[in-house]
Amino acid sequence: MKLLIDVGANLESYDCHFGTPLHVACARPHVDCAKLLLNAGANVNSAKLHETALHLAAKSKNVDLIKVLIDYGANVYAQDNRGRLPLDYTQSGSPSSACLEYYQRMPLSLSHHCRMVLRKALGPQRLHVIHQLNIAPRLINYLCYD
Repeated sequence: MKLLIDVGANLESYDCHFGTPLHVACARPHVDCAKLLLNAGANVNSAKLHETALHLAAKSKNVDLIKVLIDYGANVYAQDNRGRLPLDYTQSGSPSSACLEYYQRMPLSLSHHCRMVLRKALGPQRLHVIHQLNIAPRLINYLCYD
């Protein structure tokens, strides 16, 4: 997958059965693949029949994947074509349910939102310029999710 990303593969290519590559990574669930796609600029809120990667992560009950998606800006309030939230696909009291409930109650920090806005403004084709910014290395690492 890294090779495909390195040669410019379309991160938002869409298949009517499987959705985007991020949808596939979350349906399986492959946390490392999802991280790779997200760090390369994949749209975390891309929808397949209104179903986001977070819906698929919730269905797979993978807390680590849920956290990664939210860290990259997944919308915990996104509704699928049945009007269901990702939380609706978890079992009450389960770790995945507790994780989603926490993020519904606690807003993300302003610095987190700034990181997402900057990365979105740069776009997936220009994320490499983050390392060229004239800012502290710690901030560069933060912007790159290091």
